[in-house]
Amino acid sequence: MELIKLFLLGATGYLLAGLYDVAILRDKSLLRKFLYAGFFITALPYPVIFFTWVSPLPGYFAWIIFPLVIVFALLLVYSVMIEIVLFSDGTGKLYRKGTYKISRHPGFIWYTIINVLGSIYYWNYRITMLFMGLTLCNLILIAVEDHIFFPKMFAEYEEYRKCTPFFF
Repeated sequence: MELIKLFLLGATGYLLAGLYDVAILRDKSLLRKFLYAGFFITALPYPVIFFTWVSPLPGYFAWIIFPLVIVFALLLVYSVMIEIVLFSDGTGKLYRKGTYKISRHPGFIWYTIINVLGSIYYWNYRITMLFMGLTLCNLILIAVEDHIFFPKMFAEYEEYRKCTPFFF
């Protein structure tokens, strides 16, 4: 039951993140500030899992996987929250450099790897199902963004879609 609640919490975060995109399109700045919290809510199941579940793997194996999770979590934060802020020209134009040159959704790549590594780390089918469900929620969000929201937000998005792959 606890894992279902964690899934619902994460899924709610993805719903709020999608509504954040709608608020951008409708130019609702106050609502947008509130809905931005959805991106952080999507991450809440992970510390709960980390602090309430123990990996059954031998210590040396866990010491290999856990640092990899940290590396990919840092890549996720960098791609989604830091890279565009640091390196875009800030004019509202589509950012097409760095990790966004290799993939239109690099954060999804890092996120999926984190969930695969987490599934291995905990070696529990219920946690794996939770991670799969959250990955599916993320995939639905980015598919909607890619096909509906981003073409409306960025005039050059269709051209970007032609020259940059969805994932790889």
